[in-house]
Amino acid sequence: MSSIDVRELCGQIADSRRNRTPRGSLSETGSLPLDVAYQVQATMAREREAAGDSIIGYKLGLISPDKQRQMGVSEPIIGHVHRSMIINPGEPVRRDRFIQPRMEPELAVVFGRPVGEGARPGQIAAAIDFVLLVIDVLDSIYAGYRFTAGDVVADNASGGAVVVGSRVLPADVLFDGDDRRLRLLTGRTWHGGSVDSLGDPIGWIAWAADKAASLGRGVRRGDMLLLGSPCPAVPLPEAGPLLAEGPLGSHVLARVE
Repeated sequence: MSSIDVRELCGQIADSRRNRTPRGSLSETGSLPLDVAYQVQATMAREREAAGDSIIGYKLGLISPDKQRQMGVSEPIIGHVHRSMIINPGEPVRRDRFIQPRMEPELAVVFGRPVGEGARPGQIAAAIDFVLLVIDVLDSIYAGYRFTAGDVVADNASGGAVVVGSRVLPADVLFDGDDRRLRLLTGRTWHGGSVDSLGDPIGWIAWAADKAASLGRGVRRGDMLLLGSPCPAVPLPEAGPLLAEGPLGSHVLARVE
């Protein structure tokens, strides 16, 4: 792309979302640098908030070094979580709101105080109020999830929805304990992995706080941050139950309609 129009890219993404129509890469005619992609994402997040859909946190993606190498980046990516993305316990998951949804189990931290840029590990640990088990519903505008790093950042890190568990977990589940596996049931098959494989949660939170500050908003009291998943995303079923299990007997149970 010799000349990148941020407003034009915002319009293209919004059209695909509105029409629920998959499309090709935004980078088909040239590269989409990450700094420009984040401008697109932040612009759309501000406009969405101005229209009444408040920002309530963030989600991390590309946590693993393998995924980063695959996408040609050297750090994770971040997306915004909006109020309308939250599906609370007992609420159905409406499949017709998505384009090509996939899902994965994750832990999300909720902050009891702001986390500023350059926060030290002790400050970050003290800022965590509690932890939730969630199902992150990914949804991409790019056909077959074929995208570049710039594409996925511009499309809000494939943010679709967050199905929230009802059990509040202590912050300790991020750091220690024998029961640290996350599992997701699809049909009769369990998909799972250990939180340990995601690396140092304090380090990822620090990175997210710095990145959120660079996007102009920062991490605020009451914000949620999804920490990524230890297992690959799987397609959301056409209908039926969803079940995820996590530490200390926590679970997320919902139904796709």
